[in-house]
Amino acid sequence: MKVRTDAVKSFLVLVACGAMSIAVAAAIPSVANAADPEMKVEISITDQGYKVKGHTTAGALTAVIVRNEGSMTHGISSPLFKAGVVKKEGSGVEIRGPKGKGFRAYHLEPGQTMTLHFQQASQPDPATGISETTQVPFWCDIHQHMKGEFLVLETKGEVGGG
Repeated sequence: MKVRTDAVKSFLVLVACGAMSIAVAAAIPSVANAADPEMKVEISITDQGYKVKGHTTAGALTAVIVRNEGSMTHGISSPLFKAGVVKKEGSGVEIRGPKGKGFRAYHLEPGQTMTLHFQQASQPDPATGISETTQVPFWCDIHQHMKGEFLVLETKGEVGGG
């Protein structure tokens, strides 16, 4: 009877450890889920200009999907790229200024697509401390007349005021 009791106790300990492991795994988001963008901005480039769909919020991991639907090479540049793109996927080629410094842009051949992942923190006004929606400008470094923008919405702050 002693052997059987020890076997049952060992089994119960294993079951308890397994249950705790499952509970911990369920409580912690996986790395794959953490890397999934929360927000998405889609930018289509034609030979006439940009078409923008979507927006993002401050602090959100965002995917900017850029598609060249034109008949020639187009670029996209923005001050946002100076702060850093977390990750680039797809066909876009990164262009840098002389000696790898300064100017940054991405070029896409016709029919190519790339995704740029970034995260922009809230940017409070130094004078007031209030964070506001930010307009993120971008342009084609090859065709100077092509310009666009998307919004980073601020969702913190007081409602109502008075």
